[in-house]
Amino acid sequence: MKKIYILSDATGQSAMDVLRAALAQFENQQVKFTVFPKVESKDKLRNILLQAIEDNAFVAFTFVKKGIREFVHGFCQENKILHSDILGNLIHTLSQYLRQEPLESPKLLRKIDERYLRRIEAIEYAVYHDDGRSVREMSAADVVILGLSRTSKTPTSLFLAQQGFRVVNIPIVPEIPLSEEIYKIDQNKIVCLVMDPEVLQKVRLARLSHYKTDSSYTDLKKIFEECEYVRSLCRRNKRWKVVNTTNKSVEETSREIINYVYGRDIEL
Repeated sequence: MKKIYILSDATGQSAMDVLRAALAQFENQQVKFTVFPKVESKDKLRNILLQAIEDNAFVAFTFVKKGIREFVHGFCQENKILHSDILGNLIHTLSQYLRQEPLESPKLLRKIDERYLRRIEAIEYAVYHDDGRSVREMSAADVVILGLSRTSKTPTSLFLAQQGFRVVNIPIVPEIPLSEEIYKIDQNKIVCLVMDPEVLQKVRLARLSHYKTDSSYTDLKKIFEECEYVRSLCRRNKRWKVVNTTNKSVEETSREIINYVYGRDIEL
């Protein structure tokens, strides 16, 4: 098994993404990644690189400080370690183009990496909590979306997750009481999606166009009853926000939700 060492003064996520993209071009690769994040001491770097020699590892690194990059590059050259400076050449070229010296602040890269990791975590969270699959850890949600079937709960949840928000979405079914866990969390985080009954019928009909069914799922009278049930539910829970998704894009719905829950200073 081949070994790749990733060295970074941030999280190492940027190097991981680049390497995975490159490795996708090779069949049946047997590679083990070892990540060394937030490394800024030359003594610590030297110890890691000595271990890389023993493991015959390929070394990839993302350091924003020129002195650290030159140290790693020099050590690798002297000891014949195959290596790649992922950021160095790009920073140098951009510096020439922009006619500006780089800030060389690892904290800036950490913010980018941490934002990326937060989005990945949020997407995993949203998928795990999609369509009422689980009410565990609901208190950790940034937003809890309720709504009838086909009111755009899942697309909205996933769009918000891509922006880094942890979202739970739960279907409202008049015949099935909502979980008691919903009433134990911060009620200001709860948003109920509603839609015009006739539009909702069209959405459901389009959904079932390839299925032969006599289900009341698309019956307009039944849909009106479902919508009235949701309205009564929201009247009883006055702290829930209500967002009408009729003829709205997912982006518009998401923006309205975040404006309601967190204020207009958060941009999507």
